[in-house]
Amino acid sequence: MTPEITGDNKKPLPDWNTLTFSLTETDYMYRCLGDTEGDPVWDEGEFIPFQDISLSPAAALMSYGVGVFEGLKAQKTADGRILLFRPDANARRLQSSAERLMMPPFPAEQFVEACIEVVKMNSRFVPELEYGSLYLRPMQHATEPQLGLGPCRHFSTHIFASPVGSYFRGGRPQGVRLKVLEQGRVAPGGTGSAKAMGNYAGAIWVAHEWKDQGFDDVLYLDSHHLQYLTETSGSNPFVLLKSGVLVTPGLDSQILPGVTRDSTIEIARNLLGLEVEEREISIQEVLDNGQELFCSGTAWTLLSAREIVYRDETRTFEKEDLRNEILEILRAIQTGQRDDPFSWIREV
Repeated sequence: MTPEITGDNKKPLPDWNTLTFSLTETDYMYRCLGDTEGDPVWDEGEFIPFQDISLSPAAALMSYGVGVFEGLKAQKTADGRILLFRPDANARRLQSSAERLMMPPFPAEQFVEACIEVVKMNSRFVPELEYGSLYLRPMQHATEPQLGLGPCRHFSTHIFASPVGSYFRGGRPQGVRLKVLEQGRVAPGGTGSAKAMGNYAGAIWVAHEWKDQGFDDVLYLDSHHLQYLTETSGSNPFVLLKSGVLVTPGLDSQILPGVTRDSTIEIARNLLGLEVEEREISIQEVLDNGQELFCSGTAWTLLSAREIVYRDETRTFEKEDLRNEILEILRAIQTGQRDDPFSWIREV
């Protein structure tokens, strides 16, 4: 039975007017334990007060980074309903990421129901539409004490929530400024297509250096040839060419299959009738033929890139019409302001 949180034990609500993309502890979280020799592998799970996690210092997560995570959002509608966006897609990606790190996949239906319940139990932390959203962070990792590399037996899955505002302070209404790096974000053939915890640690130092020089983030080129676009620190790029074709890098071992990326492609193709290509696109093609550049991600949503700097060349993108059109449709679906033709929404 879930312990009831009352009175002074309730977490304080944030100041909605100053909400940023940062952690605000909420009342409840979800915990589920897994054992590959169990039947079923995963237990029923439980909802507990938000609290610290106890781990052995020898847990495989700690030494070897055997852990993956997800990110998804719940939005409040104008009439007070709460909508969760594409939890089934995040469930599938969590499974794929876990399997890449030799962890048992977490049941998709159990994942979706747990996410819905976490939102319900923390519903007082869902901001009104104009302030932000409730961000969910599911995680799966190995808890087994282990010295030496190899598959593990014991795992845990947690889901916690936090109200968030814009990923960038001020929302970057004029778009972001990106430094193009002639280096890969991840190794080819590695875990770039999985949302592995270790993928992101190395990018902190890289991005921090350039943020100190006035950039919002970096845009990595591919690890093989150092000429094709891959990702920023946490988003997928899209380029509208002068021909009217929308291009985004095709999925491979270096690129995460973003849920917002997929949503953007579906809206562009099926609602706007655009030709969308998923293929290699070189930085030179972007400089020569790109008329609009934007990036997609759960945290970023869709953000225009107003400027990129590659070597000593600065390229400014004045247009953001397509990004605005896609974002308007995406946000309208996420907040219940228009019909959902793709069955993406789960009402909480």
